[in-house]
Amino acid sequence: MTNTAISVYAHTGFLSGALHLPEKAVHGKVPLIILLHGFIGNKVGEHRLFVKAARQFTEKGYGVFRFDFSGCGESDGDYADVTVTRQLGEVQAVLDYVSALPHVDENNIILIGHSLGGAVASLTAATDDRIRKLILWSPVGKPYEDITTILGKQAVEDAAVNGKVDYHGFYVSQTFLTDLKNHHPLEAIRFFKEAALIIHAQEDEDIPKEHAARYLASLHQRSGHESANVHYIKHANHTFSSYTFENELFKTSIEWLEDEVAYHGKIAL
Repeated sequence: MTNTAISVYAHTGFLSGALHLPEKAVHGKVPLIILLHGFIGNKVGEHRLFVKAARQFTEKGYGVFRFDFSGCGESDGDYADVTVTRQLGEVQAVLDYVSALPHVDENNIILIGHSLGGAVASLTAATDDRIRKLILWSPVGKPYEDITTILGKQAVEDAAVNGKVDYHGFYVSQTFLTDLKNHHPLEAIRFFKEAALIIHAQEDEDIPKEHAARYLASLHQRSGHESANVHYIKHANHTFSSYTFENELFKTSIEWLEDEVAYHGKIAL
């Protein structure tokens, strides 16, 4: 198993990333999971969620690429300049980069997005045929409504007056909030042609667990026959902050991927 620090150029700066590859990658190409973090998050994740996830998936034979969106973690930029539209462009830059790596099977790319990263993953999967599987962890379903609820009424009003608001040490701009209104992942996901899994924390304090059912309903409106599943983790909070919640999150994700392999044979491990 290897872990390599990588910088990916996107638009006006570099994104800080980490590529995890299983031992079998030396002998050929492996399917790759890209992890997308959420609002004011980073590639490590709270309680190192994404580091732990990368290790779990790599042990099962998957490559994993986790990275910081611009203005987050160790990437270039400032959060004051962040928008979901910009993040979608950054995911495209990452996809272009990892698809060309010698040990990555460019036909077996899986997106996993947490929270706002789930919305970005859904929007990406709806338009990019390189995404062969989609897993959403407690995903944002209504970007403007969900994020402004997290910020609170006063912060939203301050952003409207001042052009930005200081939220836990991050400048959240009015441009960011306005841009959220342009994105509708619950509608967009209907255009994703492959299998999808939604896992939601049952006691999510930030994002309504009802979004899981809404995503599933949208996926069931598709004309194809690819599977769509929902799983709720009992008692879990938004970031799955206990080993019990993490273990169920990882186990459910891995077993679903393995079941999809067994059923469709689309990802050869």
